[in-house]
Amino acid sequence: MIHLSKNDELMSECQNYFKKRPVFDKLFLGFKKKYESFGRMGGTVALRNLSLDEKKQLGGFFQKDYCMNKTVSISMKNMEMALGNSKFSNFSWEDILEEYFGEALKGKKEEIEKEKEERQRFFEHMMNEYADEKGASWLMYIGSEHGKGYQLFLQQYKEDPVKLECVLSHVLASIPQLPVFSSRKERLAVFAANMTGNPHFYDAETLAERLLILFLNFYFSKDDNKETSGPEQKSMIFYQAGIMRDDISNHIMAYGIHGKDENGNIHSGIEGFFKRKEPIILTLYTLGKLEEIWATEDKVYVVENPAVFSWLCEQNPEKSVVCTNGQLRLAAFVLLDQLSKHSVLYYAGDYDPEGLLIAQKVKQRYGEQARLWQYHLEHYQKYLSEVVLAEERLKKLEKVNLSELQEIKKRMLEEKRAVYQENMLDEYR
Repeated sequence: MIHLSKNDELMSECQNYFKKRPVFDKLFLGFKKKYESFGRMGGTVALRNLSLDEKKQLGGFFQKDYCMNKTVSISMKNMEMALGNSKFSNFSWEDILEEYFGEALKGKKEEIEKEKEERQRFFEHMMNEYADEKGASWLMYIGSEHGKGYQLFLQQYKEDPVKLECVLSHVLASIPQLPVFSSRKERLAVFAANMTGNPHFYDAETLAERLLILFLNFYFSKDDNKETSGPEQKSMIFYQAGIMRDDISNHIMAYGIHGKDENGNIHSGIEGFFKRKEPIILTLYTLGKLEEIWATEDKVYVVENPAVFSWLCEQNPEKSVVCTNGQLRLAAFVLLDQLSKHSVLYYAGDYDPEGLLIAQKVKQRYGEQARLWQYHLEHYQKYLSEVVLAEERLKKLEKVNLSELQEIKKRMLEEKRAVYQENMLDEYR
């Protein structure tokens, strides 16, 4: 039996995808002719007299509605963007079209070879001149293995190789100086200023930020988390590298906890709130300076909503309680990661699609150190609200796969209504 490599399997899946959608035969033939003229992938292909089904096939891949278009024009920029956002981003369009037509694309071969050699020399130059061992491994992954980010490098190199070298050289110089490698925390703007002289160098959506995030995902072996918002996902991967993007507005409420700073001293501020039996708002700035955080008991009650949090603090002044205030932000993960080392987390939230997804995320992240608290089918039926869930919200339930939540999920799909934990206070006594 012949065993295919992962790349071969992915290419096979890629080819099956396009060959099952006949409209791509017209599109690919158009770009093949462009290639023969230009000696490279470029230009725009105009497709006319397409059937509705063919327009839908294109729309599925390019994430755009072409149904009302008489003529559908697809540029190579559209092609590169769509490929970069697909699971086939490891490949170039040259790779895909050559496999599709079963032959090498015919163009200005000498020029093509020259471009490939120049790109290879570029990667080798960057590795030799600017990269440490970690950076070199990453560039090898991008350049030789066509790993995640290859399309971005290809696009940037074609557009402006001088700019790419300038930005990439700074990113590579920053890698060995990442705060995590010296066990410290640093604000993003300060880190950027120290590395480049420009505090805005790694600002959101810049090429520098995109390249650094590519490295961090490679180094920490992270995949895109579809359940986490884009900015929050960035905050998490930066924090793992010791960099704080937003250390003040990113916060979480807690009650009945203790903390020690990096010198092993009890944090007097947190201890003061504990002694006064008052909740405290912990910013990422404060959390980043704590070496250890723990609760008074082996149970910590974690709730989604502030009103329930306040009620629990009043009803159970000797307990430890945390409020996530909806979606889990980075500050919540930092705090719960610490608390879960010594205590079991008891999580309770709303019975709606978003609430079930949050509960699932908590359970999946903390495993045996987390319990879903008061998630029972009879509670769902008992406390049904009049709030009807829209179909777009119910569709989110497709991602709820935790076995403990399946009965509630099934009934929610039938009833199409939510239950809010503020109405369930009697169950939390």
